[in-house]
Amino acid sequence: MTSSIRAEDWIGRVAVRRVCVTPAMVDQFVELSGDSSSIHVSDAAARQRGFDGRIVHGLLLGALVSQVIGTELPGNEGVLQDFQLSFKQPCFPGDEVVIRAEVTEVFQSVQAIVLRVKITRADGVVLASGKVQSGLR
Repeated sequence: MTSSIRAEDWIGRVAVRRVCVTPAMVDQFVELSGDSSSIHVSDAAARQRGFDGRIVHGLLLGALVSQVIGTELPGNEGVLQDFQLSFKQPCFPGDEVVIRAEVTEVFQSVQAIVLRVKITRADGVVLASGKVQSGLR
């Protein structure tokens, strides 16, 4: 376990990852999660609900955030403790998304960091935002 963390070592650290959310990723998430809601699997059903086509699962975007947290910031020493994400706009298969995570708080007493998270499309439209807390071990 990390013996002590210092705010000055963590505050302001940023990780950014670009990912193209492919139709195959959405199909795999349907299979893995069991969420086969028609808005995720059918362009026609999604259009009937007012979308441009089928939409990406919010939790698939959440899994991409988890990937950043688990591999980059804080990486191997992190243990996910809390995860909050609010969805603003739909994401569609084929969209390139940018996941940005920035450390905004440090809790030395419990050896944890809080990261502000924003997911945007490559064109800058905000798809989701929130925060994640990760313990350091």
